[in-house]
Amino acid sequence: MKHLKTIFLIISLLAVNQLSAQDDLGSSLSVDITKKIIPRLNLSLEKDFRLRDNLSEVDRFSTTLELSYKPWKFLKLGGAYNLINYNHDTKGWEVRHRYYFFATGSYRFNRFTVSLRERFQSTYRVGVKETSKRANPKLYLRSRLEVEYDIRNCKFEPFASVELYNTLNDPQGNKMNKLKYTAGSKYKLNKRNSLQLYYRYVNFKDDDEGNGKHMIGAGYSYKF
Repeated sequence: MKHLKTIFLIISLLAVNQLSAQDDLGSSLSVDITKKIIPRLNLSLEKDFRLRDNLSEVDRFSTTLELSYKPWKFLKLGGAYNLINYNHDTKGWEVRHRYYFFATGSYRFNRFTVSLRERFQSTYRVGVKETSKRANPKLYLRSRLEVEYDIRNCKFEPFASVELYNTLNDPQGNKMNKLKYTAGSKYKLNKRNSLQLYYRYVNFKDDDEGNGKHMIGAGYSYKF
């Protein structure tokens, strides 16, 4: 176990060192607290802080309140409200109100878990006018396919995912305009506490994702 921890730390440090040469490197630090209200019904609060431009400038900070319900082990349903304070490249700080609804289906075989999440998302930018080229709020359907692997007798749980962004109300025509690739690992400290470290690549940068094409993310989760 000690060897696995050392290897994981070395790989993480090498990845950060290599990516630091990228002008479009960003980072994300998050804290997530989840409370079980009743069996299968959870309420989560997440705080997220991001940097961009080779980690030299604040990109955003946000707060998300999410309610989720699992009617069966293989299905999770939920919705959330996300308050975003975004540092626009040219316009300064901007407030955004986002809400989303999602459904996640999962299937486990051997030690792999494959899941598919479909998420409807609406983002309203305060003070931004809707034009013939720009919608406000902006609507997306986000589809994510993820694979996790449960290593026997190990607290590390590696995962990889790909996410597709499809516009729903683009005045210039709806299309898939973004792909997001993520790979990383969770680390279970105990039943209530866990850590997460990942690398993410986004093939397209727009006003909603200004933190850069490359991102290193770290998160802490607590459940009670």
